[in-house]
Amino acid sequence: MTGQAQDQSHQTQQTQSPSQQTPWNPFATLEQVGLLALGAVDLALDQVRRAADRGQGVASRSDLRELVADGVQDLKVRGELASKRVIAADSENYLELMAHRAIARNGITGSAPADGKAAPPRA
Repeated sequence: MTGQAQDQSHQTQQTQSPSQQTPWNPFATLEQVGLLALGAVDLALDQVRRAADRGQGVASRSDLRELVADGVQDLKVRGELASKRVIAADSENYLELMAHRAIARNGITGSAPADGKAAPPRA
């Protein structure tokens, strides 16, 4: 019997014109938009919760002081490099400046002239 009822409802749906099928319902549309918004909020809150859990794990580390000190030192170095990159953009090639700093830091003495130009190749 249920098979006959399904056949009849299927036949009546086929005979209806598209304008008679389901009229636009603004409440259903609002419901869909609301569900999408709630899903997005739930996802965002889940990410915040996970980040808080990770932060709590970091806060309970025994080497937190050293970790923060290393982070501060890294930020200082990054800031110094960024400021020198901006300043060096007008005056000198940035990579050349970094190479000179590396040579000076390592105490490597080369046969390069002091004016920064490359020495001519030996024959």
